[in-house]
This record gives sequence, C-alpha cells and structure tokens, in this order.
Amino acid sequence: MAVTIDLGGKVALITGAGRGIGRETARLIAAAGGRVAIVDLLEDSAKAAAAEIAKSGGQAIGVSADVTKPADALRMVEEALRAFGRLDILVNNAARWTVKPFKDLTPQDYDTDIGIALLGTLHSTRAAVDALVKQGSGRIINVVSDAGRVGEPFLTVYSAAKAGVIGFTKALAKELGRYNITVNAVAPGTTRTPGAQEFIQGVGEEKMVKAYPLRRLGEPRDIASAILFFASDLAGYVTGQILSVSGGYSTAG
Repeated sequence: MAVTIDLGGKVALITGAGRGIGRETARLIAAAGGRVAIVDLLEDSAKAAAAEIAKSGGQAIGVSADVTKPADALRMVEEALRAFGRLDILVNNAARWTVKPFKDLTPQDYDTDIGIALLGTLHSTRAAVDALVKQGSGRIINVVSDAGRVGEPFLTVYSAAKAGVIGFTKALAKELGRYNITVNAVAPGTTRTPGAQEFIQGVGEEKMVKAYPLRRLGEPRDIASAILFFASDLAGYVTGQILSVSGGYSTAG
C-alpha cells in the first residue's frame, strides 16, 4: 500500500512565505490538499504566492503582516480563521539575518534580527495557540537554523535568535502536548533562496560546499519537505525535536 501525505481539510498559516522556503512550503502543503494562509511583510509577494497556488487548483489567501507587531500577528490569524474557519498548522518561517562581524553590529541590528526571528515567532505562536488549544490538535513548526545549533561567525545575533527559538520549541512542546499539539523545528543549513544569495556570493559557493558532506547547498524544496513531514500524520508522535536539514553540515544531537 502506498504511503501518501494527505492534508485535506487542514489549514496552514506560514509566515515569511512570499518567497524562498516559505513559498515552497506553501506549494507543498497545498499540493497535499491543505488550504494555506500565506503571510509576508510585502503584500504583493503574499498575494502573488497565493495566486500561484490558486492557479494550480489549490486554496490560498495572501496576508500582509509584520510579525514583530503583536497586533499584526493577531490580525493574520484572524484573517486565516475568517477565510477557512479553522487553523491546524503554524509555520514560523519569517526571519532576517545581518551579516557583519559582531564588533560592527549596532543595537538596531540586534533589534531587527531578534525582533523578526525570535520575537516574531513568539508573537505569531501566541496569536495562534488559543485556536489550536480550543480545537484540541495542531502542529507548530519553527524554521530555525544550524547557526542556532552550532553558531556561525558573522551571524552572531542571528545565531543567538535562532538558539532562542530552539529553546522555545522544546519548552512549548512540553506545555502543549496535553492538547495534542506538537511543536518541532527544522534547522536548514545554507539554502539557495533570494535572501541568502548575497551571503553565498560573499563567501563563495565553491568554498561553502566543502563544509557539506553532500557537497551541495540546500534548495527550498529540501527544507519544505521536512516541514511537510512535521505537518503530517506521519509525525504524530514526534514533538520537541530539532531536525537539521543541511546536507550533514551539522551533526548536533
């Protein structure tokens, strides 16, 4: 008997989904039968991603929201509930990284990286958790980074922010398990996305891939596939876990 992932009847909200990993995740969830609320700071990007899914026969809405603002986080969840009547899957994907030596970083750099990656995850999860608890089921999937597991030079504040999300993931899993809500995280290595191109070019791709046992950088589909697994019934007994999807870059436990 074939094993398939069926998200029919499920609703997912994905932050930072106008491009890159978030957009590919929305495509995969929609292809598995899920309905998707695509959230991005840029309204045009969110609506374009939703239109792409609709053109392929799926159901999606595009929502503009700034996850650093609690009121925006509440509104995006309300829009998803109003459009689809329920919420089953939250993917906290929105992030920003500042690539500089630590001695050159400013307090504004701290606020930006931590505000989106860490506080944005807290705001989005707090906005969604009541609906999941009331429903008695759900999936929360945080996109972190191997930088948060092993540290990455010139990404010091980003590494700290993602390490914070890793701790949050493990703690929240222990709180929400009683409500049949799982909380897990996917930790990409360097992935070929629009946001990472400047970093990849700056370091040099040929040099970077030498640190990866599989000798290539990640593609958005690699990361989205792991998120799809955590969103599915296949991962129903998995919670509080951090899965590195990084071609072997990190072997952290």
